Amino acid sequence: MEDIYDNEVIRLTLGDWMWNASITGFINIVGKENVKFYGCTAEIPVHCLENFEEKYFKYFIDTYEKTLPWYRIISFKETIEHYRENDFKNLNLQGLKGINAYIGDIAKRYLTSKSITSAFELMGTAQRIEELEKRLQKIKEPKDENAFEKEKPNIIESIKKQFDILEEIIGYCGSNEGRRIIGAKNVIYTIIRNGWNGVSFLNKQTKIKDVYEDYRTYFVNCAIDYLKSDKNKFKYQCFTCGSPIKDFNNDMGFINQSGFDVARKPSHVWNFVNDIALCPVCKLIYSCLPAGFSYVGDTGLYINANMNMENNLKVNSNVRANVTGIGKEQNSRKIYWALLEAMKKQHLSRQKYELADVQVVRWENESYKFNLLPEATIELIKEFEKEIGKLINTRYKEGKDSYSIYEQVLENIFNNRNQFLLIFKLLHYKTASPKDGFYHMGNIIDILKINFRLIQNLGGMEKMGKGFYYINSAKEAGEKLRNAYLEKDPKTGKIPGISYRLLNALKTGNCNMFMDVVINCYLYVGKEVPNIITEALREEDGVFETIGYAFVSGLNGTRQDIDNKTDNKEENEND
Repeated sequence: MEDIYDNEVIRLTLGDWMWNASITGFINIVGKENVKFYGCTAEIPVHCLENFEEKYFKYFIDTYEKTLPWYRIISFKETIEHYRENDFKNLNLQGLKGINAYIGDIAKRYLTSKSITSAFELMGTAQRIEELEKRLQKIKEPKDENAFEKEKPNIIESIKKQFDILEEIIGYCGSNEGRRIIGAKNVIYTIIRNGWNGVSFLNKQTKIKDVYEDYRTYFVNCAIDYLKSDKNKFKYQCFTCGSPIKDFNNDMGFINQSGFDVARKPSHVWNFVNDIALCPVCKLIYSCLPAGFSYVGDTGLYINANMNMENNLKVNSNVRANVTGIGKEQNSRKIYWALLEAMKKQHLSRQKYELADVQVVRWENESYKFNLLPEATIELIKEFEKEIGKLINTRYKEGKDSYSIYEQVLENIFNNRNQFLLIFKLLHYKTASPKDGFYHMGNIIDILKINFRLIQNLGGMEKMGKGFYYINSAKEAGEKLRNAYLEKDPKTGKIPGISYRLLNALKTGNCNMFMDVVINCYLYVGKEVPNIITEALREEDGVFETIGYAFVSGLNGTRQDIDNKTDNKEENEND
């Protein structure tokens, strides 16, 4: 074994996206400083497999530390110290509710979960923790602050007793062994299971309780034994790297959404005879797939910049840095923000290898989604960075479900889809049910501008120039018509009805209906029809919708002032 450690290297070359993500994860775990890069190839000394199981879990725990249930348990130590240092002088009813919320929603909840209970069993503290958990009780909350002040001395005594119990629990959890074992249990079910499942410590029938030992036995030792073995008599080849293998026992069934059970699904392979198998080294590399992705909750992201191994690592490091820097505000929307930030940094840095036609792989709803990001799309995102950023907190409701406008706009950009359907929905909901739309007309104009450039990148609306004259003019015309209606009758209720008819015309592409409604409106207010309206008659795809939706956005502007004076507030929040 020592000879192997001293002389051998594992040579990995970029391939398909899953293999590249696995290599990225493997290098993240062993450390970039131990790797030699040669273009699309990397060489890693075999001695990096020593204590690999420790490095494996340490990477995940270090990277996602602040998102783990383990961290939520031990981070309460700061609150305990804060109250004790101030001798509970700043304790109020709100603070008491916070302490009770921690006891009920975090401490008791996690201490009784199966995964953390099994971790305490490994640590040999399960019985003591069970005793402490049973003694842990919420403190009775007074009805109001006056009652709280009267009962404060007794409440403080009760809190001190609970703090003593919590400190002992946090002591067990916060120890090095606690972080190592509880943290490993946490990352298994929150991160690692996104990449693979059903074998080793994720096999429900495994007999090895220690997850470190289980991983070492199933993956690492098998890889080391394979490297030491004489392969001259092996007659089969690894499906990924082509190395000789003895049999087909190591299949890809453990990889989520890619592998299959070769025993139960023989029809997936030619002539019902499986010939897809991995060598133990490739199987070990594939187990590092989750370390190649950057996860926020159940959403993961990997950028397959496969022109160069080192560049691939750098791009994904940028994503990971943005994801892990989000802190408490983590949600699925931020994964897109991390992507944009990574793209921006890499693009601006102008490294030797330009990012062009980059494949983006996302893990969402337990399946992989793919997009290609050509240079034009990256440029588009860069140009409208400010406008896209304003959409982060915008959303609308459909029934009981809430949808992020930010995600939908980016999804359309990634897939080169126009935004007209989304714009129609936003204008419709803002007109029909303003309380379900958490955005303002400025957001819709921004989306129109993004859409305008997106269509131009695809070869449309070339005669409209590079500026946004038509959108701004149409919006201004809509605003003037709205003001004319309000001058004639400040309490007018005609604007929503007009908007409905215009939106119906736009959705069905009925230019004649649109012009009829508009001309009737101008006849009613006694104004001349502006020139920008006639521009909508151009026979060019997208022109009618762009000018029409901009016009309706301007027309709808003051409806928020009349019916729902929250528009300005929303605008401030979103800006």
